[in-house]
Amino acid sequence: MSEHPAPTINLAARIALPIGTRIVRAAYGARRLTLTYPYVVSCVLLTLAFLALAQAVSSHIGVPIRDPEGALLGKRMVSPILLMGLFAYLDSLRRAFRQRQGGAEMGLVRLSVAIFRERWWWKRLAIAIVGFMSFAFTYLAYRNLKSFVSLINYRSYDQELLALDRWLAFGHDPATVLHDLLGTGFSAHALSWMYLVYIPLVAVTVSAALAFVERMREAFVFVATYMWCWILGTASYYAIPTLGPFFTRNRLFSDLPHTNVERVQNSLIDHRIMLIADNLGENRVGGIAGFASLHVGVVVACLLLMRYYRQRALTIITAVFLVPTTVATIYFGWHFLVDDVAGAFIGWFAFMLGRATVYPRLLMIWKRRASRAVHHERPTVAS
Repeated sequence: MSEHPAPTINLAARIALPIGTRIVRAAYGARRLTLTYPYVVSCVLLTLAFLALAQAVSSHIGVPIRDPEGALLGKRMVSPILLMGLFAYLDSLRRAFRQRQGGAEMGLVRLSVAIFRERWWWKRLAIAIVGFMSFAFTYLAYRNLKSFVSLINYRSYDQELLALDRWLAFGHDPATVLHDLLGTGFSAHALSWMYLVYIPLVAVTVSAALAFVERMREAFVFVATYMWCWILGTASYYAIPTLGPFFTRNRLFSDLPHTNVERVQNSLIDHRIMLIADNLGENRVGGIAGFASLHVGVVVACLLLMRYYRQRALTIITAVFLVPTTVATIYFGWHFLVDDVAGAFIGWFAFMLGRATVYPRLLMIWKRRASRAVHHERPTVAS
């Protein structure tokens, strides 16, 4: 009876087989995710690319990426997500009330809970959280890149924009004109409140969009638009670095009363000084950049989004809110006139890019329309 040698066991092959299987399964899962939720993948990739840019600039100048105020990745992220959950239940309560009016026999509370559980199944909840986190991490990169401007490029275009402001205002300072026109009493406090309420409203509107918009893909148009506002705004800061009239010509605002806007401006100046003096020792993030105005840009984007969602009442409210917001940017010296014009353009362009991010086929449609327009405008040559 002949003895056969025991088969040699290739340990590497046994280990490699499961790894290869895992890779194939991961690739299949990624492809399925891309095909099923392409808008989620697009927003996440856009966020990662912007974070990578922030990390590259951070490594170049030797300043670490920081959490603004030490709260963005903590309570300032958790609170809007919890608020989104509250909005989602209020939306379910609204739907339950309508069903009760249509003849549903179940109690209002029980019906609203049932609708909430059916509508907010785990995939929808996970997608909504991913959407908000994409927005939040894009904002994190934006705040750091905005802070890095003062450490990279000390060339300021404030004097050129000041001259342009005076030319556009027929030889006057636009801020002074507004002070004379509106006064420096009640108007200052009212505009201060209107200007600063914008800050929490940004996160609130994102939470509301993710909760109330019927289809999650449509809600991601809102998320992607805001993300592009941060990205395009950052590009404008590096293209034309400015500090704004309140920093370069603070005497124009010496007659204004003490407001919360003044407190914020003084805090930003202190942070900028500390950042430049010791950019590694203090956990500070600077935030002074004039061109372009993202207060105007984000509100314009929100206005276009409300119109896109066919929310007539909210469109009117946003349009009304845009007026004092724009006035406040000049009144307190945050921005030059051209900053607001550029901010409005950024808001429109961010809205277009936000739609294209969620619906890439729009790019092909717009390309066909542009080619047709060029074809029709092309002059014919007589034979």
